[in-house]
Amino acid sequence: MSALTMTVGVSAPAQAAWTAPWNVSAPGWLATDSPKVAVDRQGDAILVWEACDGAQPSCYHQIQARIKPASGSMTAIQNLSPLGANVAWPEVATDDDGDSAVVWEQEGRVVGRRVSSTGTLGALRTLSTTGATGMNPTVVVDPSGRALAAWTEYRGGGYYTVARYLDLDSSVGPVRDLGAGSADQPSAAVDRNGQAVVAWAENYERVVARRIRYGAPLPLRAFTSPGSGAGFGRVTVAVDRDGDAIVSFRRWRTGEQTRVWVRQWSKTDAMGTVTAVSPVTDIAAQHHALATDFEGDSMLVWTRQNTTTKTEVFGRSISRTGALGAITSLGVGDRPDLTLDDDGDGMVAWHTPGPPSTPTQVMSRTVTRTGSFGTAKTVSTDGRVPQVDASPTGRSTIIWQQRSYPYTIHAITGP
Repeated sequence: MSALTMTVGVSAPAQAAWTAPWNVSAPGWLATDSPKVAVDRQGDAILVWEACDGAQPSCYHQIQARIKPASGSMTAIQNLSPLGANVAWPEVATDDDGDSAVVWEQEGRVVGRRVSSTGTLGALRTLSTTGATGMNPTVVVDPSGRALAAWTEYRGGGYYTVARYLDLDSSVGPVRDLGAGSADQPSAAVDRNGQAVVAWAENYERVVARRIRYGAPLPLRAFTSPGSGAGFGRVTVAVDRDGDAIVSFRRWRTGEQTRVWVRQWSKTDAMGTVTAVSPVTDIAAQHHALATDFEGDSMLVWTRQNTTTKTEVFGRSISRTGALGAITSLGVGDRPDLTLDDDGDGMVAWHTPGPPSTPTQVMSRTVTRTGSFGTAKTVSTDGRVPQVDASPTGRSTIIWQQRSYPYTIHAITGP
């Protein structure tokens, strides 16, 4: 255990009611890894996942989606992609009114399409460069509905970070080469004025980012300097209402523990200090998540490897001035995800080992704007890889994959 004093079991306001969990994927279809959810400002959710038809002799995959209004029943399942052997890793984002963009990998390319708030599908678009291998896409949508996709391309013997706009009418902008990248997924965020930030690891040697304003990338900014024996990855970015950004990343260095760090980047281009969030005595594991509210106060959750080969989840607030809150132990688990509403209330979800008959279960805790966490709730006794997003008032939707056969996708809304 870390020598640092930690807060455990912080109290929070009483939770409101949760809905009952509901099945998202179709009977007879097998769901696979990494379902995603995005919630608009009315509380309507779009749910996206990778599925395969269990009735077929070979599992050909398809990206599927459906919409769950804040009140009322889910829409019918929409097939977003053609069936294929290599269809994977969907990502989704939505605008204020529920018009969404979905991107994914399809047979070595990055593709995407728009989904309207009523479920109408736009044209399927290939986004990645012809002749390149496109992978690890992400997407953001600004309040007016303009989507920006970012991804990694492998071409000419090197990795590059690339971005492209996908508009409401399904038209696409030019491919924007942002710079040398890595096999890691880039991260993107967008403010209320429509300015985006894309951050990534450059050859694992340093963390860099660009702002993209009105379609044109601004100059590259470095968040770290290359160092002897140092490596960087798992880059995540979040922005507040006005465009002040915070970037988190893992750093490993010869002779040091792997830790999670952050650096703030103001809308006026001022850079904060590089700050370690996880303790020096702990080994940060692979996954962490970052979110920021409208005023620029943030929360970061991360995992660490403990002495019994299990991972544990921790959380810590980061104020808009860079002050760190107390570390809270959230429990044994892995693959955390995090969301905050406009005012800084929100939800963290993760999966954790369950009883012997159930390999993993999905857990959640509320987050308050003061940086405290509510009591743990067991969302599912048979689930993994949860993802969460919230409405402006903090009502959250969690989506996850059932751990046992037939790997059904489930979701729940609360509190």
